[in-house]
Amino acid sequence: MNHYSLNIAGYTILFNALIRGVTLAPSPSQLSFIYDEEDYDLVINVRRSKVKMPHGTRTVFRAPYVEEINGVPAKKKDKFWTVLQYGDYILIRTSFPMNDQYHEALVFVRPGEKSWDLVIDTPVSGINPFIYPLDGLILYYLTALNGDIFIHGSGVKYNNRGYLFTGSSGKGKSTMARLFSEAGAEVIHDDRLIIRKRGNKYLMYNTPVYPDEQSSSAELAAVYLIEHCKENISLTLTHTEAIAGLMSNCIQHHWSPEHIGTLTGAIFNLVTGLSVRSLKFAPDQSVVTFIENDE
Repeated sequence: MNHYSLNIAGYTILFNALIRGVTLAPSPSQLSFIYDEEDYDLVINVRRSKVKMPHGTRTVFRAPYVEEINGVPAKKKDKFWTVLQYGDYILIRTSFPMNDQYHEALVFVRPGEKSWDLVIDTPVSGINPFIYPLDGLILYYLTALNGDIFIHGSGVKYNNRGYLFTGSSGKGKSTMARLFSEAGAEVIHDDRLIIRKRGNKYLMYNTPVYPDEQSSSAELAAVYLIEHCKENISLTLTHTEAIAGLMSNCIQHHWSPEHIGTLTGAIFNLVTGLSVRSLKFAPDQSVVTFIENDE
């Protein structure tokens, strides 16, 4: 195919190949997100070419390649992806440490516009324009520019109520998703979620990560900052504590005061509109009943 669209978190993104002989090949994780819609929120025009940087760019953020080994982050490479400014535009240049067929790519983000460009340096003719790390980078700037929250966490829907559990690595996000799944809950996602305010409600959405991923969402009823414990203890947080805790688990690039301010405002609105609590939990089924009775 030379174009296809994805609906992620209520955004319709059209990928459009601009060069003959190049096809677009979405990964299995994207298949349930493919959406037949002509009203697009964002069009990303895809070209296959060597990456050439325009003159006058300014580097504002660099990210090394980090892997977790036994739960401990370890830097593997100094060079991973870089954010640059080019006038009012944002450029993201990235390598592909997990795929030898893709050499590097450049995303040309135009804030306030519905058309971005993506240049990928690869010898393959069937291009996945949403391959890691392009997926996370594209979603980050799409959500950051629109005032949404992109966060590491586990989201579940249980008895028609949506719960978000967030914390740093090893705090129990995957454990919580498993426990609720065993209790019959729908797991929205156990890695990264997008939170959007729609009217007077907050909705959490999954993002394409796993091969069998199914597009899913739920209205949020409560948010918990979690960590393992021998018993279940829920504590009330001040707004300041809740904002700081959620900010620390959000996906963010830290270089733009404007983006940081927008995210802070979005989180402030969330903590004043929803229950956000600290939760120390025992890793067994008792926590499911505890949360049902905690609200």
